[in-house]
Amino acid sequence: MSCLLMLLFVCFGGVAQAASCISINDKDQRAYCNAKQGNGSCISINNADLKAQCYAEKGQGSCISIKDREQRAYCNARKNNSSCITINDSDLRAQCNAELKQSSCITIKDKDQRAYCNAKKGQGSCIAINNADLKARCYAEKK
Repeated sequence: MSCLLMLLFVCFGGVAQAASCISINDKDQRAYCNAKQGNGSCISINNADLKAQCYAEKGQGSCISIKDREQRAYCNARKNNSSCITINDSDLRAQCNAELKQSSCITIKDKDQRAYCNAKKGQGSCIAINNADLKARCYAEKK
């Protein structure tokens, strides 16, 4: 009987991980999550900036077509592993610096973004995130 329970756990555990992006309510964010995990394409993303970011992160495009200056600077810094100094938004700059291992997440003012940043760095858990879409994205990226 315990072997059957273990088999069910393994099977359903795999299903839960494979479907982790599915719980993201925002259609574009869900498509972005799936594309990053190799379970979809950037083409199904409607938001032009997010689509451009997706293509850039997958090595199929550049950040130059991102219209939002802050997001373009963030994309360039991450893609080129360069400085985040040109990002004016303090939370986005702090997140960028943390991702590039140039600082910690502690300076991010937004509680959910700080928890997400810490979880991505292995210094916290996704459970501390209140925003459902960000929490689902966090779990999907940590698998």
